[in-house]
Amino acid sequence: MNLKRMSLLLLTLFCVISIAVLEFANYGSTSNSHTIEFFNQKPEVTSGYQELARLYEKTHPNIKVKITTVGNGSGASALQAKFVSGDAPDIVMLGGLPEIDRYHNRLLNLDKLPIQKKIVPSLKSGGRIYGRNLGVAVDIEGYGWAYNKAVFKKAGIDAAQITDYASFKAAVEKLNSQKKALGLSGVFGFNGADTSSITSFSAQFLSQSYHNNLTKAYRSQHLNWRYSKRMAAYVDLVKRYNVKPILSVRYDASVQDLFFHGKVAMIPQGNWIIPTLDQAQKGFSAKNLGMLPYFVKGKGQIMTGSSWYLGITNEHPQREKDAKDFLQWLYNSPESENVIVQQMRYVPPIINFDLNKLPDPLSKEIYRIGTGKHAEVPVHKQFPNGFNQEAIGPNMQRYFANKISWQQFVQRTESQYYQLRQIQGGR
Repeated sequence: MNLKRMSLLLLTLFCVISIAVLEFANYGSTSNSHTIEFFNQKPEVTSGYQELARLYEKTHPNIKVKITTVGNGSGASALQAKFVSGDAPDIVMLGGLPEIDRYHNRLLNLDKLPIQKKIVPSLKSGGRIYGRNLGVAVDIEGYGWAYNKAVFKKAGIDAAQITDYASFKAAVEKLNSQKKALGLSGVFGFNGADTSSITSFSAQFLSQSYHNNLTKAYRSQHLNWRYSKRMAAYVDLVKRYNVKPILSVRYDASVQDLFFHGKVAMIPQGNWIIPTLDQAQKGFSAKNLGMLPYFVKGKGQIMTGSSWYLGITNEHPQREKDAKDFLQWLYNSPESENVIVQQMRYVPPIINFDLNKLPDPLSKEIYRIGTGKHAEVPVHKQFPNGFNQEAIGPNMQRYFANKISWQQFVQRTESQYYQLRQIQGGR
């Protein structure tokens, strides 16, 4: 073999070995690298989830967490489109059992996920269906009458003395009598344009018979109207003393303008408004935000529950472990806890959480109530798909506009609920 031919052979052999070495190196560096997609339906906390993704990637260099956010009423349809297209996310935020049921064959059973042992018991049924835990509660939400402490103080009203419906009504009338002096546009800033708010308001009167069993609520063929008279009393109070016209009041304006600027004394909302208020003015919630319960039966208590649950899809087996690890980290890591509590202002749905870590009085109160043995969970997330937009929301709006009577409101809403339940899951 001549020298020229030998040199060519050696060069070829060197190239082959070099390519093999590079391929092996690339395989070693990327074979365990994954991108997991987290589908979020709460736009107001998108920056928080993005920060959590950044922190996780910092300590898990082979994992990239992609946050996809679609909300404001479009989340459910966007998520369904991703499943239909074959591009299902790895971790999904789901709104109640109707949505969990829709994807139950495409979600992992999370019974053995260690974090399940730490979740508040009253919240677990909201993620469980067909004998399997398919979702983990996102947080504890408290819902009641958010009131502006500064307005109450100026009006000479002590919220601690409001202990039943009669004293609540008296406080409303006192506020109205000082409406001009207090600079109020109305006592209430009920956002009548928002059917979702109407539904969560109505749940204060429709939830008691289910005793925190959200699966039972989801399977119920009828609504329980036992407290219809008390519900009508509250609605009539709102009709009389709300900012007019009530059907023009929208969610963002009710929180960011009317409530924040003291133009109304109360709005029917939950602790999810805290980040918005504190972004407008640091420390506003700690200083000026209080919450009164609805007095439905006897002594009132703020209802607490979780509107959202996190599930893991079974569409990508090679990434299931990564998704589980990230979910565990969300609930267990000191770094994630700091973002979730301080930035996103979630009240953690886990038992034995240190109250001192919660940054405002209302969050502490909601945690105490939500983890107590007498906690009461609202059921509005278990209503049939479309019920709030097609039935109870429009019907309540018709009543606000004096187009139907209260009896007609009840009859129409009940009939539509039954019809929707018949054609959907839950039976």
